[in-house]
Amino acid sequence: MKIKNQTFDIIALTSSFICAVHCAAVPILLSFSSLSGLHFLHDPIIEWSFIALGILFVFISLWPSYRKTHRRSSPLVIAAVGFILIAISRFHFSETWETVNTVSGALLVSSAHFVNWKLLRSKIHHGH
Repeated sequence: MKIKNQTFDIIALTSSFICAVHCAAVPILLSFSSLSGLHFLHDPIIEWSFIALGILFVFISLWPSYRKTHRRSSPLVIAAVGFILIAISRFHFSETWETVNTVSGALLVSSAHFVNWKLLRSKIHHGH
């Protein structure tokens, strides 16, 4: 179970990081007129797919790791704060508001998986 959760953490960490890069880069890319054809990248379906994927990985990886292995709530708390930031970014006060909160939230979710991965590795290496 620990090895499987580590794999999920690596996949989740990577997808959360890609989400953060996507959210930070799309507004910049779309501002260049020659790249305006990339507007499909700012599609709500893509955005909600990344959010759903992130939530799925929290349930697949962080929760079982907490419950069965390390009993440390820090990855769950970090992920929760990340998803709260992503949720409040959906209130479209401005493009800057959305970008800053979404990128910050995605980076926090990615960080939560990294912390979980480190906790799992320390349990495996210390044999606890």
